[in-house]
Amino acid sequence: MLSDQETLELARRAGKGEREALGRLAGALRPLICRWALVITGDPDDAEDVAQVVLMKMAGSMEDFDGRSKVTSWVYRITRNASLDHVRRRGQDRRLADRLGRLAEAATPRLEDPLDDIEMKRTVGLIRTLLGELPLRQREVFDLVDLQGLKPREAAEMLEMNPNTARVHLLRARRTMRREMLARDHGYGGVER
Repeated sequence: MLSDQETLELARRAGKGEREALGRLAGALRPLICRWALVITGDPDDAEDVAQVVLMKMAGSMEDFDGRSKVTSWVYRITRNASLDHVRRRGQDRRLADRLGRLAEAATPRLEDPLDDIEMKRTVGLIRTLLGELPLRQREVFDLVDLQGLKPREAAEMLEMNPNTARVHLLRARRTMRREMLARDHGYGGVER
């Protein structure tokens, strides 16, 4: 991943029409865009579609980027809006948890002990299901802070919200996840074999 300064420099050059800079910037930001879109859409294919739209919008509006915020914050806002538009257009009434359950199967690491492997799959599946049940703002803050490792202040900036509001959403998301994990599976915290 490029540093903030490198990203800003590429954005400035891309805004002046340098195709190579735009290509490097798009290549560096694409994985983040896909991840952010996945959090909102819940479907890898939809996330890919959104990423294409975002990259086209970004390319068409580079000259509008004024440098007052981080490039990633600017692109996050474009991604969030494009993702929400995509979800609305598709009229998705399927629950995010169903789609994330399929991801859990593909993303679960293999462990040497088959019982550990089964338990890991159950845990990952439950976490993905619970994540999908959180309200959108809580899900976004939880993903940015706890899964992507941003500071709550950085997540608040990307989501254009007050840092204290972001912390409240994060606290509520963590409490809900913990409470629901314990309520849905009494085996967590003390698995008997």
